[in-house]
Amino acid sequence: MNLTKPSVDNSFAQVEAAFTAELKSLYRYACYRLGRREEAQDVIQELYLKLHRQHLREVSNARCYLYRALSNSCTQLLRERRRIEYVDVASLRDLHAEDMTPSDFDEEQALIARLLATLPDEQSEVIRLHLHGECTFTEIAEILDIPLPTAKSRYRYGIEHLRKELQKQNLI
Repeated sequence: MNLTKPSVDNSFAQVEAAFTAELKSLYRYACYRLGRREEAQDVIQELYLKLHRQHLREVSNARCYLYRALSNSCTQLLRERRRIEYVDVASLRDLHAEDMTPSDFDEEQALIARLLATLPDEQSEVIRLHLHGECTFTEIAEILDIPLPTAKSRYRYGIEHLRKELQKQNLI
């Protein structure tokens, strides 16, 4: 019986280096996606452990691989905890100008979550990856397994929708 630790392959070393380099962005993305810092920390730790236990195949883009894995982990957690809330665009009527100047992270996160919840999931995910994950549209297309023009148009349509709703409510 061999009790020695299996050797770390090249793919894990590549992904681990990307994980270390992207840790702050991964954490920020998870915070905005989940809405709670504690859950974001847990998901990040679980992701690292999962990557460590997993025997990775050749990974062509470690950064995209990490964001895709994190996105999947966040989606799974949200489904398990049934925390996905669908908000009607009409709910923006209750939003006032003073709500647009959050004083701390939790208020800012709640405001952003409320605004993004008015969008279809496909659009809000692209916006989160681009703004909070600092991913390029090419990376987003790879992460979500969609064509590049689709990633760009989902972002554009989502931003246009948010702008129109905020203007309609005289918030910008």
